[in-house]
Amino acid sequence: MTPLTTAWENPPHSARAPHKPGLWNRPSLFPICSTIFALATLMFCALSFAQDSTQAGAQVSDKAAAADPRAAYQQIELVKLVPVTRMTDGGRAIFEPRPVRFTARLAQLPSPQKADYLKQVMGMMGSTADIQVSQRVALDYGGDKPLAAYVEDKAAARIGKELKAGDARTFYAFHVYNNRYGPALVITSFED
Repeated sequence: MTPLTTAWENPPHSARAPHKPGLWNRPSLFPICSTIFALATLMFCALSFAQDSTQAGAQVSDKAAAADPRAAYQQIELVKLVPVTRMTDGGRAIFEPRPVRFTARLAQLPSPQKADYLKQVMGMMGSTADIQVSQRVALDYGGDKPLAAYVEDKAAARIGKELKAGDARTFYAFHVYNNRYGPALVITSFED
């Protein structure tokens, strides 16, 4: 006696799909996919938390900057920064302009300087700062030779009126990119 089976359990041969090797016959990908999904979710949560905390920190620093605009400028030492930012391969490292402040001696008063590349970089990085640059200065920072720095036109006019070569000041600038000479700085202001 043969057991009773339904057509569902044992369809006729013509109703069966032909056997084709494929994705469904391989070991299950579910554990791998679920692991990747879990890691992606954790990374998203971590980045969201980091962004929230950065925005909270930015709000605090924005309030401090509103009270004192100079508070937004990071204090740096050129004697330490210049050697580590020199691009020995002759290339350039471009990044979002960041505000810095430093103390240096003016080695040379403002003189004409082409700034096409600087403008291109600042535009490429989405800088909203309306900075007009056509001058440069040389800074004696204690290194082997003076560092050339771009100077915003208004700051250049003020430097020309108020300073002479050899005067030490605290300069406020944007660090825009690095090249074979070190950091490319755009001086926007200075104080005693």
